[in-house]
Amino acid sequence: MVALTHSAATNPQHGIRPFDIGRDLRAVSRLIADAFADELDEQGEAALRELRILSYMSGLVRFLSRSTGEFQDVFNGFVWVENNRIVGNVTVQRAASGSRRWQIANVAVSPAWRGRGIGRALMERALDTIRDMGGSWAVLQVRGENEIARGLYERLHFENMGGASELYASGTPKPIKWPALPNLQPFSPSDSNLLYELATSRPSAELQWWRAVRRNDFQLTLEKRISERLSRLVGRERIFRYAIRDYSNRFEGAIQVTARCWRGDHHIRLWLRPEAQQRYAQPLTLSALSLLQESPRWPLRASVSTEDEIVAETLLAHGFSVRSTLYTMRLRM
Repeated sequence: MVALTHSAATNPQHGIRPFDIGRDLRAVSRLIADAFADELDEQGEAALRELRILSYMSGLVRFLSRSTGEFQDVFNGFVWVENNRIVGNVTVQRAASGSRRWQIANVAVSPAWRGRGIGRALMERALDTIRDMGGSWAVLQVRGENEIARGLYERLHFENMGGASELYASGTPKPIKWPALPNLQPFSPSDSNLLYELATSRPSAELQWWRAVRRNDFQLTLEKRISERLSRLVGRERIFRYAIRDYSNRFEGAIQVTARCWRGDHHIRLWLRPEAQQRYAQPLTLSALSLLQESPRWPLRASVSTEDEIVAETLLAHGFSVRSTLYTMRLRM
């Protein structure tokens, strides 16, 4: 495997070489689209579109990379070349400025070139780079259904930290009675700090290791508030926000339900404190479903942490199925 890993040093048409942001972006974007054709979600498709747009501005990207280094920080990594064609890629980047935690992403091998050790060779080069840079942890994310990739990471001694599942239902369930939760009340976007504090009350795998939850993730700008109000006025969509408050006005649990009126998927998000799981997980989930009873029978999506077993069980009992699970894995260097 060592011979494979370093073969590009003597033969630039075969093996691993550093990613060149000026000339490789377009080929890597095609490779990612090909390698992850069955895995890309809405967010992944958006990221791929941005990558393709950048690939058509290779001259400007090369100039900015040389002048600021910011693009190189984002796209740093390696590619595997066969006969001057890129058939493999891995991205390696520091999780945050000054951090000793490094992220590995876009581990992609062209379907026609799989099973030849290319993915492992790219991973080993990425891990060598992290060690050389003094990194303490390597972190990556992988789809649960991608058994080949998960097997590779496990053989490299990565540890599964849990993750998030995307649950899906083809339509709203049968009528559900609004649960008896006297302290469940609507809240407004101005309560974003309370929701942020709730979301960070239970460190999840993603919060600890992949991407920290940020306060501005929960804050609605004036433009977003106007857009949300217009969408409601014209009947495009409606967003419901409800929270369970304790005696000090702190959120114990909260739901946000986006109900589509024209087209698209309804979306459910739910947050709970660890100590509130047993008491509120099921009634909060049922409350979210009941809010959609008067909405069109569009498909439903719900993003649920793998730690939220009661929430997942409740959704599964009402017609949902697990579409995919994204796990976070780590390796101490």
